[in-house]
Amino acid sequence: MNQFNHSPARPDWWQFAEDCARRYHLHCEELQQARRKTLKEDAPDDSAGAEEPLVPPAPDHPHSLLQHLSEQPDARHLPPELWEALEQEGADPYACDDTGRWLPGTDLPADKLLLLLRIAAAFGSPAAVDAQLARGTVLILRNIPPRGFANMENLLNHALLPPGWQAYDARRQVQLPQRVTLAVPSARDGAIEQQHIDELQDLIIKGLAHSQPLWICLPDEMALPAPLVAEHCHQLTVPKVDADFLIALLRQTHSRTGRIDEAAARAALPSNGQLKGLSAATLVFALRAPTAKRVAQRLTQALVAPAAQIAEEAPTQEVITGIGPSYDTARQLVADLRLWAEGEVAWSEIPHSLLLFGLPGTGKSHLARAVGRSTAVNCVETSCAEWQSAGHLGNLLLAMRRSFDEARKNAPCILFIDEIDAIGSRDSAGDNSASYRRQVVAGFLEQMDRITREEGIMVVGACNHPQHIDPAVLRAGRFDIKIEMPLPSMAMLQHLLAERLQDAFPADALQQLARDCIGKTAADVDAAVRSARSEARHSGGALDLQLLRRHLGALAQEEHHDLLYRIAIHEVGHAITSWSYGETIARISLSPSGGTIERDVPPNAGLRADIECQLYIHLAGRAAERLIFGTVSAGAGGGATSDLAQAARMVLAMDFELGLGAFGNGWFGPQDPAQLAEPDRKRLREKLDYAEDHARALLYPHQQLLKDMAADLVQKREFDTKAVRSWLRDVPRKNGPEPVLDQ
Repeated sequence: MNQFNHSPARPDWWQFAEDCARRYHLHCEELQQARRKTLKEDAPDDSAGAEEPLVPPAPDHPHSLLQHLSEQPDARHLPPELWEALEQEGADPYACDDTGRWLPGTDLPADKLLLLLRIAAAFGSPAAVDAQLARGTVLILRNIPPRGFANMENLLNHALLPPGWQAYDARRQVQLPQRVTLAVPSARDGAIEQQHIDELQDLIIKGLAHSQPLWICLPDEMALPAPLVAEHCHQLTVPKVDADFLIALLRQTHSRTGRIDEAAARAALPSNGQLKGLSAATLVFALRAPTAKRVAQRLTQALVAPAAQIAEEAPTQEVITGIGPSYDTARQLVADLRLWAEGEVAWSEIPHSLLLFGLPGTGKSHLARAVGRSTAVNCVETSCAEWQSAGHLGNLLLAMRRSFDEARKNAPCILFIDEIDAIGSRDSAGDNSASYRRQVVAGFLEQMDRITREEGIMVVGACNHPQHIDPAVLRAGRFDIKIEMPLPSMAMLQHLLAERLQDAFPADALQQLARDCIGKTAADVDAAVRSARSEARHSGGALDLQLLRRHLGALAQEEHHDLLYRIAIHEVGHAITSWSYGETIARISLSPSGGTIERDVPPNAGLRADIECQLYIHLAGRAAERLIFGTVSAGAGGGATSDLAQAARMVLAMDFELGLGAFGNGWFGPQDPAQLAEPDRKRLREKLDYAEDHARALLYPHQQLLKDMAADLVQKREFDTKAVRSWLRDVPRKNGPEPVLDQ
């Protein structure tokens, strides 16, 4: 035990908070004495009254002695032999009275007392409280935990408000000259739902109808309810729990003198950063320990040990080994994070957020986690679906806020938000859920704006459909970098197979397998390797290439050559037309399930000719099939992203939205092709037919090139930019003479 118990410098709020705590202590003492008296009066008088009281009486220390001890933290108020005996027993002599007892005789509700200390700290002084009692005052008390709402009236009346003042819930009709009206939201199981938010707005309006001061209690995650305007209200934020609050609490709950062995308790407490994760359950369990030091040790066990175990089990820094622009960007991001962690660059000099988008299974979530592991920082994972599963709008917003708060507690960290396109957009058509979407988007924007002002938290989002996300969410500053995760290239597939199969097969065999896997996702490869290994294990056989091919669905090209050749003709038709109109082609790939072409569309003025060029490119695949085979497949049709769908939307937009078609300056909004009148359908069909004919005429001089390039694509399954340029270098680039067709 410490020979000296020097008290550290106290925060400014300390004296006022201790005065409030003493007032509340006296209130609890009076309540318990009243209960003892009632129990004694109700008990049958059949004995000499020798029973022990149900609650030990409070110690009868003169106030002057307690004040003296509080002001003299090193004073030893007990005889030396008693002091030493208490130390040897593991007790806290600073907290003991002259009988050797240290726990107070009054049972104090620690959760309420801690909340009181934090509220008192938010005010800081009696004068600050008085300033909020003026007529017409509207005060917002933020960061009140929902489980503490029910205690606000009691705490204010018995510990914080000056004599003569009373706080009353706005639900109660009380007319007093010195009254504070309290607007406190309801909560169910510690959560606030939409119905509670609506009720709070009604309470605020009711409180504003009178001139008495109106105090509104809000959790940190709740936006300011209507009709309030922040600039016209006073706002106080209740500080989070730290070591000072716990010391102040322990001086009340674990001492008969108002003192504790503070140096020992402080040394045993977790850091303030670790205390951010303190839950009510952890605190009340720790407070059952007999001394302040033991309480602190329990808190450290609960908060620090699990964190250390997680850190020990966390993967060490790894290298992101993927191939492609998305992986290159991720590696650059990791390098920036490491430089920031080493103090080489400022947080303001590196990107703070990343959005990964692409088809399901392309490895977006895997890459996001790899960024976190590569920097050896924490990774907090959540999703919009997880937030939505919390229930109504109020619960969704609370769940969203908790995810961001968890990221703050674990900083530096990666906050990974999956399925972020479920946030939606305020511009979405339809009014049935417009208000809901607006509030969800507004809540998310608020969280993103708050977290971007803090250092050490990088937000990584993943989604399939970025076009469904509100533009305000996507702007720079909220998502600095946006990367598409395409289907894996052949090189990436070979890399994935080699990584998962290690040295089980030679490189040339894996290259051939990767070629036949074009069109598969990273998730497809993972699942196939696992299932192939499982079958080999249970059958007692070896994992061979034939088994892998079967699980991957990777048939050799000779088994479906005709199908691959038709698909190749289709994709090369797109490529030649795109090239001829000045576009850059990054990649063409081929698989039995379809082909893909990645092209960069240069900026244009949005002239009719610019849009018609895109029409020709979209229909060039279908035109190439008709030119070479005399027939067309369903490859240009299908879903909303198919060639025909995109071309049809362009034609309709020219006519009904862009002022470039049949209706001149008329604007009629987006059209549903399924609901078109027959004349409009006829005009749409004619324009699409003309566009296909135009593309076929453009391809006609290049038939041999079309066949040869398609045959090579069947063999190689993939062309990169260099290969495309090599094939198309002799094709004239626009703007050259265009073929003339009769409309």
